Amino acid sequence: MATIDSEWERLGFLRGKGRGQEKCHVVLIEEEAKARIENKGPKPKTKFVMQTDDEHMYSKLNELKDRWFSVGNKSVCLSLMADRWDLSEDEIRNLCEGVE
Repeated sequence: MATIDSEWERLGFLRGKGRGQEKCHVVLIEEEAKARIENKGPKPKTKFVMQTDDEHMYSKLNELKDRWFSVGNKSVCLSLMADRWDLSEDEIRNLCEGVE
């Protein structure tokens, strides 16, 4: 992942090529992640979106989500689904290493 220093160099290069007036968007990843987790402000977000790289995974996730919501209350189901995701980084790493 790029750092502020590496992006500074890249932006300086582009500026040197006469592109200093072009619009760009700079994001500090950790600050954005923290803000998403805190979810404060006048309009806290309630929509969660996840993009997959695989059309089969997209279908599978939708099928599983629909199955959960067809059985129980949506808020309760979302809470239970979040609980299933609540693993330590080591637990996640171990699970992923077992699949790869």
